[in-house]
Amino acid sequence: MANLVSAYVLIKTDVGKTGDVLNDILRLQNVSHATSVAGDYDIVVEVTGETLEDISSKVLNELHRIPNIRETKTLMGTKYSGRP
Repeated sequence: MANLVSAYVLIKTDVGKTGDVLNDILRLQNVSHATSVAGDYDIVVEVTGETLEDISSKVLNELHRIPNIRETKTLMGTKYSGRP
């Protein structure tokens, strides 16, 4: 099994659209986990892939196509320690 890299994406959505955005995000292939949160951001998404390029091209580009996302902030993981 290949080592995985991970990224965490913090997302701000349009008012009242968090549920719609979350449902769209959960349909993306490399999303391991996504949850709505309270605070400065509305959703936190964990994305995994075999390489940073894999994460960038397949997932982050798809995230930016989802309607009602106002802002994203991506935190690249330096070590993946979760379960496959």
